[in-house]
Amino acid sequence: MSNVEMRPLLYNAIYYCSFLDCNIKYPQMSRVKENYPEDFLENVKKTLLTSVPLRGYSNFKIGGTADYFFEAAFNQELVDAIICVREASVPYYIIGGGYNLLFDDNGFRGLIIKNGVKGIRKKEGIPEVEAFAGASLGDLLRFCEEHGLGGLEFAAGIPGTVGGAVFGNAGAFEQSIGDFLKEALLLDAKGRQVQVGRDYFEFKYRHSFLKEKHDVLLSAVFELREEEGKTIKALIDGNLEKREKKHPPHDLPCAGSYFKNPVLSSGERVPAAYFLEKIGAKKLKVGGAAVYSGHSNFIINQENASAQDVVQLAQELKRRVKEMFDVELEEEVIFLPAGPSTP
Repeated sequence: MSNVEMRPLLYNAIYYCSFLDCNIKYPQMSRVKENYPEDFLENVKKTLLTSVPLRGYSNFKIGGTADYFFEAAFNQELVDAIICVREASVPYYIIGGGYNLLFDDNGFRGLIIKNGVKGIRKKEGIPEVEAFAGASLGDLLRFCEEHGLGGLEFAAGIPGTVGGAVFGNAGAFEQSIGDFLKEALLLDAKGRQVQVGRDYFEFKYRHSFLKEKHDVLLSAVFELREEEGKTIKALIDGNLEKREKKHPPHDLPCAGSYFKNPVLSSGERVPAAYFLEKIGAKKLKVGGAAVYSGHSNFIINQENASAQDVVQLAQELKRRVKEMFDVELEEEVIFLPAGPSTP
């Protein structure tokens, strides 16, 4: 396997501050209120964890320590935590399952909020299901199978939560989660809980309007169809089998498909793996990060990889595709820089 030598990375000063709350500038940490943990306890009635290693909260198994960490188990806790952190001007980032996320080696200079708010219910008399954003996609699919609600079988095997799936319009087999979303409950930039319809999200390939707004998804309603459980199970099993043939095993640290499938000038969307195969991606490695031997659009943590290893490998893959095909690959995996103290 070929090792790629690259220069250390330099990061910009503006980052995505939440998978549902984007483009927020980091304040200088010296300005952050010193009594923030006490304020959080007073307002949220929960204690903040400090200096928490993030590698256990990303499927990549990479990341330094976060200054603060909080896992919300109930909707009101989540709302209170977000309002409190906004009022204190502390940088924050909301995570779900951490399956599409790469943390910085230097951790995060602020608060990581894990959305652990779960719960799924079927609406009375109609084929619709409502799920909190912290519910896993796997749990949602099992619920739909048990209650005879078809439509989301394409999502079988996609890891993560409902919130992350809606945020990135997750999909497979030419279908996406946005195709089935009817309405959702959001926490807006002013701290208000508002109901919105599907049009609000402006869904596109692996994109929703949440990536451009300071709104946080709290729950979502999906419009499905009545279907026999055995039919749903057969579709789920079939999709799982297809994914398992080409995807890394579950115990291999990885964040899923690393690049989005690009659109050519002709309008055709082509799998990123097509270009990556042509440049010999499977032979490339940086430090402990390598391209998965079974599929060239997966970067794996092969041996104690650092975030810098992963990002540098991704940059080299992009450079080679651009050089050979004049095609710009765009990351699907989200890299979260630590903050202003990052070198």
